[in-house]
Amino acid sequence: MLYERIAALVPKRIVGWVNEQLEYIGIEVDEHRFVGFVLAFGFGLSIAIALNAYVLLRLPFIASFVLSFALFAGGVFFWINSIAEGKGKFVEKILPDALQLIASNIKAGLTTERALFVSARPEFGPLSQELRETSKRILSGERMEKALMEIPKKIKSNVLERTMWLISQGIKSGGQIADLLIELSSDLREENALRAEIRANISMYVMLIFFSAALGAPLLFGISSYIVGVLGEQTAGIGISPEQIEEYAARSPALRLVGIPKIEITEEFVVFFAQIALFFTCLFASMTLGVISTGSEKGGIRYLPLILAIAFALFHITRVFMEQFFGRVMFLF
Repeated sequence: MLYERIAALVPKRIVGWVNEQLEYIGIEVDEHRFVGFVLAFGFGLSIAIALNAYVLLRLPFIASFVLSFALFAGGVFFWINSIAEGKGKFVEKILPDALQLIASNIKAGLTTERALFVSARPEFGPLSQELRETSKRILSGERMEKALMEIPKKIKSNVLERTMWLISQGIKSGGQIADLLIELSSDLREENALRAEIRANISMYVMLIFFSAALGAPLLFGISSYIVGVLGEQTAGIGISPEQIEEYAARSPALRLVGIPKIEITEEFVVFFAQIALFFTCLFASMTLGVISTGSEKGGIRYLPLILAIAFALFHITRVFMEQFFGRVMFLF
């Protein structure tokens, strides 16, 4: 009951989206209870993490709580969505073989519902279960077109939904189902081959973006932050006496109004800014990789941990190398 009350605070569109994802991955649980549990558990976990971060690391409590809660809740919802999309991608790969097998069974003399049941091979994964369920619906008296359109409701795939719609329209128009399935199977194979060719052609762009974010950006940020630190140390000892200030002000009336500017940018600020900029560079680079490789920004999130790990490690390694190497050079002079 508590979980349902918590879920009532969430917009209905989000709860409906969660319900769709749960149906796609086959988890039979009430969407309100699931959303309420995730939010309640995430709230408690985030409080614990924020308290530990405040006591041990002296990090701001509110910022740690908000970040932890957003990462946990967002991670759970992203996880169920990724499983649903992965299930759909798998079905799209084996769909041409499944259609070809169904068409062969129909041509062999089996009825459509029997052909669907016989074609439910274990290697077809989630599609196998849906073919069996569709065959049972047809045997129980449900119209074939309606039964076929129930399959995309359990598997998240635009290709599968479009294919089932074409088959339903073909059945309504009185076409030969076997010939239609063979044509669809051939078209899907060509589409999969074209996608593979496109992925091969854009591999160079993927590598370029990956190396730019994981190697180029941290090197530049590491070198520039070290240079700022060196310049800050060198200019810190440069002092201007009050007499010199009066002399410069007498020569330039503008200095009387604005005064002599001071450099307030420290090395710590530059390092902090570089790390924030590096994080967002890696984030947008991973999203760009997702758009290029899968057609969706969410598909690039799986690249983010790897890019972040390489980028931040290289950033700190660059700073250590610069301090060790140029520190010795400056010591010799």
